[in-house]
Formats: sequence, C-alpha cells, structure tokens
Amino acid sequence: MEKELIVYRDTAGDLNLFNYSNNLYRKIFGRDSEDVVLDFGSKFFFAKRIEASDCFSYDLIVYDKIESTSSSYLNDSFPLILSPSKMLVKGYGKEKGKTKQIDLIRNSIDWEIDIDFRPKLLTQNNYLGFVSRNKNLIKCISNKDGSEIWSYDVTNLGTWQDYDSSEKIIQVSRILGIYEDQVYLYLNSGKILLLNINTGEKISVLENDKHPKYDTFGDSIELDIKRGKLIQLARQDLIEVDLQSREVSMNPIEDMKSLNIENASRIAYDANHIYFTDKNNQTLGALNRSTHKLDWAYKLSQEGVSKSEQPRYGRDLKLRGNRLYVLDNKFTLHIFEKE
Repeated sequence: MEKELIVYRDTAGDLNLFNYSNNLYRKIFGRDSEDVVLDFGSKFFFAKRIEASDCFSYDLIVYDKIESTSSSYLNDSFPLILSPSKMLVKGYGKEKGKTKQIDLIRNSIDWEIDIDFRPKLLTQNNYLGFVSRNKNLIKCISNKDGSEIWSYDVTNLGTWQDYDSSEKIIQVSRILGIYEDQVYLYLNSGKILLLNINTGEKISVLENDKHPKYDTFGDSIELDIKRGKLIQLARQDLIEVDLQSREVSMNPIEDMKSLNIENASRIAYDANHIYFTDKNNQTLGALNRSTHKLDWAYKLSQEGVSKSEQPRYGRDLKLRGNRLYVLDNKFTLHIFEKE
C-alpha cells in the first residue's frame, strides 16, 4: 500500500503527523500521546484514548481526502492539512496576520499572504474559501499562488430581525459546499446565499417558503451533492430543496411523532437513510429517505450514569460505508454496522 501522510490534533492542540505503511503507524512530529486510529479510507478517523478505557476525548474525523468530484469543508484550526503534501500555517508575533502554504515534501513555503481569516473550504479547482473572523466577508484564494480570486461582503444583504425583534447584521454561519459551480452559504438569518464559485457573483438567496411561521432553515441543513438537494431533519419534519427548481418541500414524519422523538442537531446521511440523534430522549434513529419511515431506532444505555448527572446522548454523528460512528456527551464512542 502507498504511504499516506495523516494528521491528528490532540486535546492540547498539538499537531501530530504520521506515516502509514503496511498497517504500521509512526508518529513523525508531535508530543508523546496515546493516539488511536479507528479507521481510514476516504476519511481518517482518529480519537484520543483516555487511559485504558473505551472513552475518547476528541473529534472523530480530522482530515478528509479531497476527491476530484467534490469540495471539502475544512476545520478552521491551524496548522491545517490540505492534502498529503500541503499544509496551511498562521503567523504569530511579528508575522501575525499572515497565512502561509507549506510544501511538506520539499519542506518549503509555496506562498504567503496577509490574511488573518479562517479557512473554510477547499474546492476541486484549487480554490480556498476564507471567512473573516467577524463572519461578514468571504474571500476566495487560489491555493496555487495565494492570489485573490474574488471577495463578497454579506453585509451588502442588509440586516435581519431575530425572534425577539432585535436587528442583527448578516453573517456567514456555515459553508455548506459547492454544487454546479455554486457555493452554498448558510447565513445566521436562516437563509442560504448562493455565489458563483468562479466570480463571487450573487446568484440567489433561498428561503423556506413552506414553513407555517418562519421563512428560515435551521443550522442542521446539509448539501447532498449526489441527489442535488438540500436536506434538513427539523424536529419532526423532513425539509428538502431541489437545487434545480429551488422548490422547497416539507413532510411531517409520522413515525417520529408516534414515538415522541425529534431532531435538532446535525445529521449524517447516505443515499438511503438520514441518521439523527434525539438529545432529550437519548435516542438514535435512521429515517428512510424514500418511505419517510423509521427503519431503526436505538436508545443509548444509561448504565453507569447517576440520576444527578446529565443523561448520555449522541453528540456527534459520522458515517462511513456501513458504519455509523456516534460520539456521546460522555466521550464514549459507539460504532454501529448495518447487517
């Protein structure tokens, strides 16, 4: 098997690099720690083991390989691995405000620019998307030479009123991804801004016109590139947006109503199911995307959790192949596999 450069950031914030070859992992940079590789493939799964228990104390997925047909949403911490040979680093002290791209193979600097934004997106055409710290400006940078392709200031969209009627400045909350040369940005107003990835031109702003009270989407909305849809499981409703027609549909999930479970968190999904966690009822579920029925529900065990403690619930869901990885609020990793 070819060698791969893989990365893990431990709980102290230190960067750890490994070489992979013949099923052996060797740390080549970073301080001593008991790091565990759970799985690899299109995504690398890492966790920080606490003593000898089955508990883990950090994010499951640290680095996604970049595929030629898609874009990758980036963790905005530094240093940041872009590929097996490229890394972004941020300047400190006299170099504060600078960002550099390092070639890990040649051990040299590709380029450096005066930008103190947070990197959020790496696209298939070698663009880097940066969002300013106040979340109102997005810049698109070429990762070949660091030159600016375009920038867009979302304050040009005006303000919005929160539920308490307070006026808020529009900000970028999340970059959802790219579909057909359009970058989808989830705004703090609950609406979705579409920009041309090549020019930065505003294409449209999507609203949820099917909601009986609000014209907004929730932060848990995801971009399903393969199906050409935006999807969100909001409480007990499945909301979908067809990206061609931009038509919004909203369907109540009767199984969730009958079981008195709901979702208010980020989901995981594949072609057939949407996986969710009900924090209040400590339940995991799999919603069939075709039938809108629940094909699976699982209540997390509360064994070892006293009545005075917060109950155990799923906090972070990641999906790879037939396996669903669930990190709970007690830092225990649960792995489920389809039969």
